[in-house]
This record gives sequence, structure tokens and C-alpha cells, in this order.
Amino acid sequence: MNTPDNKKPFSFREWLLKTDFDRRMFVYGLVFGLPSIAAIFVYALLSPVIGPDKCRFFAVTGFYCPGCGITRAVLAFLHGHFVFSFLYNPIVLYCMIMYVLYEGSHLLEILHVPYIKGMKFRYGYIYFGIVILLGNWIVKNIIMFMINY
Repeated sequence: MNTPDNKKPFSFREWLLKTDFDRRMFVYGLVFGLPSIAAIFVYALLSPVIGPDKCRFFAVTGFYCPGCGITRAVLAFLHGHFVFSFLYNPIVLYCMIMYVLYEGSHLLEILHVPYIKGMKFRYGYIYFGIVILLGNWIVKNIIMFMINY
């Protein structure tokens, strides 16, 4: 029997494992997403000092890598140049929009805003992001091949 005197202490791990999958994804998004966004801001501030790294994939193969342009896209996004961010690499804009929609909808649901339900996690979101990433990679390499030859 659980009486008020011998009440079991709160366990974040038990609470997280008992909650539904979408709530866990929300917590993971906060735990991993917010520090990642903070690291991106710090990198954006330090990148003029550090300078860009050379792409090893391009140096070895002669082709752009799937992540080519992500740093420029993030910097353009942080400066409010959303069109340039999309042109550099559209996956950045897609990820930012999906993160804000997913986390925001769950936050509004937790705050009990009427008629707001948190977005449901779908693998289709990830698959669509992969299609965007690979499609951008293929198009960039085709354009590079056509220009250079």
C-alpha cells in the first residue's frame, strides 16, 4: 500500500518509459535539440574566426557530398536569408520547420491550449527529409557535371 508516508519518489526514467511515444520524442527533442541549436549558434559566431573546413568527400571523389552547403545554409538561416538557406541546402529549412512545428505543438498541448494536439511522429517525415537530402545531392552533382564537362 502506498500511503503518503511511504510514497515512491519521482523517477524521470519511469515517467518517460510510461508516457506515449510522441511525448518521449518531445522530451528527446528538447534534450538533444536545444543543445544542438545552441552549438550551431556558437559555431556560427566562431566560424569567421575558425574558417571553413575542406570537404574530404569532395577531395577524394570529386563530387559534392549530401551535406554540402549545410554550414552556409545554417548561417544564411540564422541571418534571416531563408531563400539563400533553401538554395544552399533545403534540408536545413525543412528540419527547422519540422522541429518548430513538432516541439511547438507538443508544448502548446502540455500548456493546455484548447484544440491543440501535438503532432504525431511519422517515419514519413524522416523519409521525406532523406529524399530532400539525396535529391539535392543528385541535382547539385548533375549541375556540376554539366558545367565542368
